[in-house]
Amino acid sequence: MVTTINKSNQGNYLTIDVIDSSPRLAKKLPSHLAQQYHAIPIASDQKCVTIALANPEDPDAREAIRSALISPATLVKADSSVIDSLIAKCYTDKFTIPFKLLAWTPEVIVDPEHESYIQSFASLLNADLSWFKKERKKGEPYSCLVEEIDFLDPDLLISSCPPISLLQSLGLMPSEKTLVLRCNISILSIKNPRWPIRQILLVLQNDHVDASAVEWAVQLARASKASLTVLPMIPPVPPMYAAMQHDLPELLSSNCKLGRHLRQVVHRLVDWEVQGTFKLRDESPERQIHSEVNEGDFDLILIGAGYQYPLQGVLIKDILLPLLGWAPAPVLISQTYPQGE
Repeated sequence: MVTTINKSNQGNYLTIDVIDSSPRLAKKLPSHLAQQYHAIPIASDQKCVTIALANPEDPDAREAIRSALISPATLVKADSSVIDSLIAKCYTDKFTIPFKLLAWTPEVIVDPEHESYIQSFASLLNADLSWFKKERKKGEPYSCLVEEIDFLDPDLLISSCPPISLLQSLGLMPSEKTLVLRCNISILSIKNPRWPIRQILLVLQNDHVDASAVEWAVQLARASKASLTVLPMIPPVPPMYAAMQHDLPELLSSNCKLGRHLRQVVHRLVDWEVQGTFKLRDESPERQIHSEVNEGDFDLILIGAGYQYPLQGVLIKDILLPLLGWAPAPVLISQTYPQGE
């Protein structure tokens, strides 16, 4: 948290006199980069992370930190001794904060397979698990669930909500699609539970939507030791240019927006020692996901929620929401950063 700001600029960077951080904020930046460049996150929202650095004029520090963060970063200047003191406080097991998970199933008697999956998932992340019980609440189910989410502020809502039913269509029971569209929370749909998690598919869309999805992929791949496949949504090559297929090495080395974004994702995975395989497909966005899921044997599918895809004006309701219905494995739709550590 920033408490006071020295209004004078030094090297075009604001100098912050008094700064604060927390383990939740600090975990957005790998500890070895924080120590190497005397840097620490001090503020964050859905659009940007603010990083305090001892020397923001250092181009190597700027490049390494921005690459590791995935999401856009604002850099400010602060005293190195103050930053180092916060690093010592925040990057330590003593201040570890567990994940907070909220589980919700519409059935009065929870399906044993779903209950086992939820318990196993919570154990995998060493998370605090709470259950939402509608019978304990008075009022309309959707409002009660939203109130519970607001009160607990969980990192993730785990749901085994069935496909759209008459009760859901009448608004008498909340649906996952309603929650995705109206609630700012990451949701794990487990209609088709698969355990253990050995293969994860991470679908990338753009730098604004992907930041939280990449963070969830890092956390889950590290915890489960699962193999990670990364599928960037790329514009399909028109038939008349069929010979000009997308080339991954060329794309990673290019200076286009997609190339820079993929390099940031690669840096993030490398920083956290997560092994990932990148796949490119020359199909429509819908077919890219369908083909990869059908050909793979994934235990979990990860995708970020955004109100509009950057490709061909494809709306969230045209790809992401149908995915909840047809996917043969659990789907994690990320809208918020995982805050536990």
